[in-house]
Amino acid sequence: MKRKVQALTAFLLTSAMLLLSITAYAEDIESLESKTSDLQNQLNDINQDLLSISDEIASTETAIQDANNEMFRIQDSLAISRENEMRQYEDMKTRIRYMYENGNDNLLELLFSAENMSDFLSRAEFIQNISSYDREKLENLQSIQKGIEQQEADLTAKQNSLTTLQTQLVSQQEALNQKAAETSTDLAVFNQKLQALRAEQARIAEEARKAAEAQKAAEAQKAAEAKKAAEAQKPVSTVPSGNGTQTEPAPGTDDSTQEEDIEETPSQETTYIYSDSGGALTPSKGVVYYNGHRETYYSQKVLPGGGLNIPGRHVAPDGTIRDADGYICVASSDLPWGTVVETSLGTGKVYDCGCASGTIDIYTDW
Repeated sequence: MKRKVQALTAFLLTSAMLLLSITAYAEDIESLESKTSDLQNQLNDINQDLLSISDEIASTETAIQDANNEMFRIQDSLAISRENEMRQYEDMKTRIRYMYENGNDNLLELLFSAENMSDFLSRAEFIQNISSYDREKLENLQSIQKGIEQQEADLTAKQNSLTTLQTQLVSQQEALNQKAAETSTDLAVFNQKLQALRAEQARIAEEARKAAEAQKAAEAQKAAEAKKAAEAQKPVSTVPSGNGTQTEPAPGTDDSTQEEDIEETPSQETTYIYSDSGGALTPSKGVVYYNGHRETYYSQKVLPGGGLNIPGRHVAPDGTIRDADGYICVASSDLPWGTVVETSLGTGKVYDCGCASGTIDIYTDW
């Protein structure tokens, strides 16, 4: 009985220590899960901001293009106006030169050769209209030219404003891309820690289960040995009976020894980390090891990735996101952007980062 009490005490102490360890890991896991969830929400918000800024950049580029086209049209109109002004100016100089070189005799002759007063007045008005026409035509051309120059100045200011806005938006986009990369890196680190803690929790739970089974087996063996020893030491009594004697157990002795039941400590729920040493990546096979790297995937339904510069981006029949050349879009923190790498689903090209070192993260629509 003393040995049983000692064994039971040791078992309870061991179980208590294992349970304390499991509880501590559970608290750490809960904290990491909370941090991971917060980081994931931050990353989703950043990607949403990137989508909005990408739309603003596209709209600004369209407005700049429209302003450039309008500037070309205004510059053409200004060139024509200046050309007309110069031509009108040259014509006016020619007429003045003619009048100066030939004097006023021809004009006087034109006036005094009138047949009557009405003809004289008409000819005088004609001479006056020549000078007025030149002056009005020149003033009109100058007014048109000033209006076009004002339009050109206004459009130049608009172009400068749009260019400044585009520069600001691109800077915001670069800052968000940097923040997204840093958040993705932090998220990957926390996910690794979370997986390690879950694995350690599962290992401790398995040790607790095995220890409980071993203790139970040892107690059962001790009980069986005690029962066997008790049966071997049972006293016998002799009772007269007919032609001989009959033996029966002595009063107060029992033919068995009661076993003590020790309740098995229930193990915590075990979390398994799936891995595979070969084969292609699938939605259900979340991790494979291929071509010397660890391979996972992330979905555009969770991370839209609007800020990624993927020319010809589309969803392939196998559910992977590919570019115009058919390369699978992947993320890697070890390889430069644009690096071509072989994956279990085909040839890929690096367009993103933020995953763990040694990992190729495939962009999918799964």
